[in-house]
Amino acid sequence: MNASVIYSRLKKAVLKRLPRPGSYSCAVPGLEFFRVDESKRSENCFYKTKIVLMLQGRKRALIGGDEYSYGPGQCLVSGVDVPGTSYVAEGSPEKPALAISLALDMGMVSRLLSEMPTLPVGGGPCRGIAVADADLGMLDAFLRLVGLLDSEGDIPIFAPIIIREIYSRLLVGPLGGHIRGFCTYGTQNNRIMRAVDWLKGNYDKPIKIEELARRANMAPTTFHRHFRKVTSVSPIQYQKNLRLHEGKRLMIAENETVAEAAYAVGYESPTQFSREYKRLFGVSPKRDVSA
Repeated sequence: MNASVIYSRLKKAVLKRLPRPGSYSCAVPGLEFFRVDESKRSENCFYKTKIVLMLQGRKRALIGGDEYSYGPGQCLVSGVDVPGTSYVAEGSPEKPALAISLALDMGMVSRLLSEMPTLPVGGGPCRGIAVADADLGMLDAFLRLVGLLDSEGDIPIFAPIIIREIYSRLLVGPLGGHIRGFCTYGTQNNRIMRAVDWLKGNYDKPIKIEELARRANMAPTTFHRHFRKVTSVSPIQYQKNLRLHEGKRLMIAENETVAEAAYAVGYESPTQFSREYKRLFGVSPKRDVSA
């Protein structure tokens, strides 16, 4: 099959599982579907470590001062969780924006990389996300992965095989140099990724730049510069974003009060939490939760 046929089949297979707008998980671990029927205003978000394949419409991601636009047949890949702004630039009820995403297990990606012949790694630190066209092999692998949903008994056997294939194609494809930089031990991007992983598990605790720099095996000033290059924000700002996004989740998903969420994510004052929440999301936590 050529690329246009595979692409058409993949779009049809995804659309039949998205009867209405929203985001949907499925029986394949880490695989999600997205449908948006209108162009939407920008919203603050965290780009998780994943690969997103756009099938219809167009989305834009703003990371720091850099904008990444991706449309049909293009992939956005994040090698590390980064805060940013997302908005749907093209989408309508007649032609909704459609995308599928697959979470990246960076440990598995690193193991696959270690089994491959030596491949070049990118230079210095770079932004955590990148965009490129999906090649024929990647489209075909995604089509087969989505196709497993028609015979869910096959998922435990074949999904891990196809996911490994997608990871492998990612490593040797147009975005390979980008993702290899995060998976290769000792590179600057890999060191920043390890520091980010520590922050994600300890966002509710006070942090010291010197301690984070030591974990990344960098001088504090070098660490601060590279961290900002990869994530677009300082370590302190990154922690603040983690806290506020988790606080929002606790209030919406766990029905916690503003004060409970504030204390749970490490704030000493609900007032400070509310002030910084409004600065990030543009609305107070109480109003946001009740909307």
